[in-house]
Amino acid sequence: MNYTMMGERIRRQRLANKMTQEILAEKANISVSFLGQIERGERKPSLETIINIANSLGVTVDQLLTDSYKIAPKSLVDELAFLVREKSEEEIRTVIEVTKTIIKYNNKKD
Repeated sequence: MNYTMMGERIRRQRLANKMTQEILAEKANISVSFLGQIERGERKPSLETIINIANSLGVTVDQLLTDSYKIAPKSLVDELAFLVREKSEEEIRTVIEVTKTIIKYNNKKD
C-alpha cells in the first residue's frame, strides 16, 4: 500500500470538504499531529483509523485505498465522477477537454 498517496487523497478530500486538520482529527478521534503524519505518509494508520477518517470525510474506504487494488473500468468512471462532483460546469468542461487532448496525444504515440 502506498501510504503517501493515501495521505494525499485524505488531505485533498479534507480540503474539498473545507475541513481543517483539527476538525477532521476530532471527528476521526485521532490527534492533529497523527493526522498530519498520515497525510504526509509518515505513519501507517490502522484499519479502524482509516475507516474513521473515511466516515468523517463522507467517502468510502476504497476511495482512500484506491492504489492498493486494481480498479475496474466502472470504478474509474465512479472515481472520475467523485472528483468532479460539486465542481462548476466550466471546471468539468476543462476536465473533458484535457482528457480529449491526452487521448489524442496517446493515440498519436501508438
